[in-house]
Amino acid sequence: MLIESGLTKSFWAEASNHACYVLNRLSIRKGLNKTPYELLHGKTPKVDYLRPFWCKCYILNTKYNLDKFDAKSDVGYLVGFSSTSRAYRVYNSRIKW
Repeated sequence: MLIESGLTKSFWAEASNHACYVLNRLSIRKGLNKTPYELLHGKTPKVDYLRPFWCKCYILNTKYNLDKFDAKSDVGYLVGFSSTSRAYRVYNSRIKW
């Protein structure tokens, strides 16, 4: 994933966390016919919100005071998923994190 996205090695932890998160929800155990997530939580995981690593997204900017013609969004790239909620972890290209 790092080579395809053209990132440096500093993002290896984010890439490996992303891969583990996706594999735990999509890979099926042969003998049990269930995913690791199903075995741990007892229910099938929802996978409709999964997105590829380093896909382009836009972040709504409501924190800073904006002038009339300022951009209301920043360009970001998805680097992972939150461990506590159904949210994305995004790299903001304007502020470099």
